[in-house]
Amino acid sequence: MKKYIFSMGLMFGLLLAAAQPFSPAQAHFMTSAEEREIGAAAAERTEEKYDVAWDDDIVEIQKRLIECNPTQLNWNDGRHTRWLAPMKLYHSDHPNAFMLRGGYSYMADSMVNFMNTYQNDGYTNSNNLRPMNRSNIYNTSSVAFVMGHEFGHWAGKDHLEGYDKQFGLNLLVGIFGGQAGSVGGALAQSAGVNLVDTLIDRQMSFNQEKGADEWGIKFLENVPEYSTGGALTKFYRFMKLEEIRYPDGKRPKNFRNPHPETQKRFDRVADYIKKSSNGRVGVNSYGNVFLDRVHLDIPSRMDVADVERSFYIAGQIAAAIKKDIFHRENISVVAPSESRYGYDPNIPRMSYVVFSSKDGSEVKILDLIAYDKTRSYEENLNSSIYGKAEIKMMDQIIGLMEEYDRTHPRRR
Repeated sequence: MKKYIFSMGLMFGLLLAAAQPFSPAQAHFMTSAEEREIGAAAAERTEEKYDVAWDDDIVEIQKRLIECNPTQLNWNDGRHTRWLAPMKLYHSDHPNAFMLRGGYSYMADSMVNFMNTYQNDGYTNSNNLRPMNRSNIYNTSSVAFVMGHEFGHWAGKDHLEGYDKQFGLNLLVGIFGGQAGSVGGALAQSAGVNLVDTLIDRQMSFNQEKGADEWGIKFLENVPEYSTGGALTKFYRFMKLEEIRYPDGKRPKNFRNPHPETQKRFDRVADYIKKSSNGRVGVNSYGNVFLDRVHLDIPSRMDVADVERSFYIAGQIAAAIKKDIFHRENISVVAPSESRYGYDPNIPRMSYVVFSSKDGSEVKILDLIAYDKTRSYEENLNSSIYGKAEIKMMDQIIGLMEEYDRTHPRRR
């Protein structure tokens, strides 16, 4: 077999002697077109196995991720050779999501429910779920992170790298030069390798899973209404689920699961939030948030599950600091019915607290609070218990922000 492959390689090498010089940064075992062809076959197998459905809310989240990350993510718009197909839902009792080669991706309906339930104790309650998109910024951020993680595998070309490692990119490059990818699939098929059957269930490496988490949180960072805190909520809920499944703390080893431990994944996101905010924002798995080492008094609310709001705010403050818009002159209060982001005409007497650059190129929604723009500050303060607590929280955040700016003059 080795002689057969070598002889075929030599023949193709002679035919391609005039090929372009090899570029290590661009060459892969397969071209994007070949990857998509195999991905389409794998998607067909997947949809034969599961009940699969198109979901408008899921497509809307994908749309927002692509719109806000145009240099890494794209649709099939006729201009790109690599593009993402619309993510679909599949029915499963196990919360999961996965990315096939070629840009085809799927999320279990149980994963969506797990992120959208009001419950925060590890159980899902399909009779008590929140909708996604519009003003449902907290739970939508969590679903968006699950999606962003899978898209990270695609943006990072993890499948293409997997082909390189499994079938020997270096050997092919030595034979074919810069055109290795254009004949990679044909060579593997000629050698008797069925790539769909061989690689449809291929597991990602530990480093690829870690890298996909990093891609996911960066994708969220660029969407005004999504928070990197959505990743914290996702991991927090899975940690609670693990506590229920393994009350003795002894989790079975699963050597086919390359994902890092959930607590470590949570800690990495918390560390990213701290570093991206220049050390100003701290958050832990108890839902405690610190700004400039001061504990924030973040109130609970009926429509936000437990620590979810704290995680959301921590991520948004950190992103606003990173984008250099966490300053008094960048704050505005916008009604959801008037907002470009998280638009929702059905929630009166609520407002987004928004940080935006002067030219509008950088925007982050800090939170949704019980504040009616048609009323005065004093009227809102006395209108409800929720309103009073939330205005107090915002006053605290703004006060800390102004104090930091006063003691740390900015370079203009």
